[in-house]
Amino acid sequence: MAPILGGSDWPDRIYRNLPRGLAVEKLFRETLKSTGNFKFVISIKIDKTTAERPHFFIAYGTKSLDGLKTFRQIEYDTLRRHAKNRANAMERQREQRLNVTDMFAGYQAELEEPTIDEIVIEQKSLATVRLIEVISQHGPLEFSQVVSGLLQPFMLRETNVKDICVDLAKTGRIENTWGGGNRKPRDKDRIKLKLS
Repeated sequence: MAPILGGSDWPDRIYRNLPRGLAVEKLFRETLKSTGNFKFVISIKIDKTTAERPHFFIAYGTKSLDGLKTFRQIEYDTLRRHAKNRANAMERQREQRLNVTDMFAGYQAELEEPTIDEIVIEQKSLATVRLIEVISQHGPLEFSQVVSGLLQPFMLRETNVKDICVDLAKTGRIENTWGGGNRKPRDKDRIKLKLS
């Protein structure tokens, strides 16, 4: 593990407040980012098809915000398909084990696991809090900076970040600097707190 984790001292550098597997994966991302001189390094967890544990992680490094945006869109699409495949595979496994066919096959398994859309809702909530904290501390940011700051730590797409900004403007927490109607923020639009 030493070559991919930045040296033989890697056990001393893992995060003690995380479960060991996640701590190793985080250290790997940090090592990849530093070694590859990447601006963004993120990963996606792919669960085993019929077991409740990770099968593997895919790490992605890029120096481009466009690369980050593209990865997050592909991640979303892939995880939606994978969730359906997992639900179907678990249902087939259950049918084989019980020797019974369920006329509602696939629906029960989908209900038991959080869907990617439920995960996105949770991630949007966390990202909203982070965005308010960041602009409170550092002042106004261009929307492109907001996107890069939120897509790396949160499983979101650019469209989700736009929705966060629109929602915050509707509730009066930030200014709508991008115009009225159905418009959403663009790269150069300033995202700033609304003055009371």
